[in-house]
Amino acid sequence: MKIGIVGLPFVGKTTVFNALTSASAKTGEFSLGVKEANRGVVKVPDERLYKLAPLYNPKKVTPAEVEYIDVAGLVKESKEKGSEGEFYHSLREVDELAHVVRLFKDDRVMHVSGSLDPKRDIKSLDLDLIVIDLDIIEKRLKRLEKTVASSKSEDDKRELQVLHRFKDALDNEIPLREAEVSPEEAKLVRGYGFLSQKPLLLILNTDEEQIKIKDDLEAELSEFQKRKKIQVCSVCGKLEMELGQLEDEDKKAFMDDLGIEESAVNRVIKSSYKLLDLISFFTANENEVKAWTITSGTKAIKAAGVVHSDMERGFIKAEVIGFDKLWEFGSIHKAKEKGALRLEGKEYVVQDGDVIFFRFNV
Repeated sequence: MKIGIVGLPFVGKTTVFNALTSASAKTGEFSLGVKEANRGVVKVPDERLYKLAPLYNPKKVTPAEVEYIDVAGLVKESKEKGSEGEFYHSLREVDELAHVVRLFKDDRVMHVSGSLDPKRDIKSLDLDLIVIDLDIIEKRLKRLEKTVASSKSEDDKRELQVLHRFKDALDNEIPLREAEVSPEEAKLVRGYGFLSQKPLLLILNTDEEQIKIKDDLEAELSEFQKRKKIQVCSVCGKLEMELGQLEDEDKKAFMDDLGIEESAVNRVIKSSYKLLDLISFFTANENEVKAWTITSGTKAIKAAGVVHSDMERGFIKAEVIGFDKLWEFGSIHKAKEKGALRLEGKEYVVQDGDVIFFRFNV
């Protein structure tokens, strides 16, 4: 899973990036003209994975991963220089956009608009994404209309219809994530990577004094949470960045003192999983215990393909037990003795926490 971190300048994007990845990227670099994105990989926290490990004593334990990409913010000057293209190409492959919205107060760091107004900032960035997508669609329509005029391709005709519908939405300042798209239409336009179509996680970057009222701050943006493909969570970026540099024991003590129940990375990743409708399943043996991320509703044969294409191609059956049930038995051998493992076919819908052994033959 790849997540692009976006937002206006001076909202703490890189600070939040550091808080999530425990990196030490220099904050404020983008304002000095640095264009290269910061990248960092985070292991998805899942205590079930580490509870499974002692049951198999594997050579290695492999959690799922999230890659965060922190890009420069778009401002008037960068737009005039044509930086939207660089912005787009950095983000077109991501699964989700994480929009860092400034709530923290700091007189030393001026807001680019001169005042704090999270609703205005959210709408402003959405408008930037809409403009970028509109430019791509208008250029494509010019070429596609010529192609359709001299071609009998049904796919080209359908694509033309979808793009015209998308253009109408964008012309009315409606982001594409709110547009109704059938699975067939989604396939036709998948390669574009439209930014306003990507699910949006609003990360409210607070100060320490706002930690205790984070629920109220999130509630104030409920109008956005009600919209399609949007989630909201809050993070005290500066504090969480500092906590990320501490050892686990010291970190927990500080979090307890500050009333922080869960780390930023846990909260943000949980919000992302919810936003993208993702679940985890596990494969386990003496060589490796590994977590895999799939979309909720994925069938066993497709989950097998996530592990290895040969498993999907030669799929026979899936031997399945839920994590909770396996944990109760205390070992896979006891679970097998009690007949707790189920044999499921290719149409079985994988559940969150399933431990699966795929039977296949190629």
